[in-house]
Amino acid sequence: MVRDNDLIRGVGYMVIQASHLERQIEEICRWLAMGITRPEHHETQQVSKKIKWCKCQIKELNNTNLDSLDKSLDKAMNLLDKRNKLVHGQIYFASNAPEKIIPNKAKDKERTILPSEVYDLAESIYNLHQRILSQNAFKLVDSLKGKIDA
Repeated sequence: MVRDNDLIRGVGYMVIQASHLERQIEEICRWLAMGITRPEHHETQQVSKKIKWCKCQIKELNNTNLDSLDKSLDKAMNLLDKRNKLVHGQIYFASNAPEKIIPNKAKDKERTILPSEVYDLAESIYNLHQRILSQNAFKLVDSLKGKIDA
């Protein structure tokens, strides 16, 4: 993605990349559901609940080949939490001052925000969603082989 020092465009890229990551998390849920019963209406749950469910199923499968997927899900949770802080916080612009973000949670402090920070987050999310399923698909099928015909 082209970095043009535009905070608004960076936020847009980040939101788009996060939606792709959320889609990959849903795909992982679907793959796991080939051999494990998925809760009713799970596909409409928050992505954080889907990640927790996936991690629980990975733990139950007790297959060390899925350790990298488990770590990737932790990274996804972390990146999506950062996304949430940005999109749910309030970004303010002033012609004579740097942009600042006022968080939606009182425990977090108001701070300046740079376009590079948002572009870095967008790129991290992009890199994760590009590899999370592709690097783990065969491992998932292998770990489910006793539960599905694969």
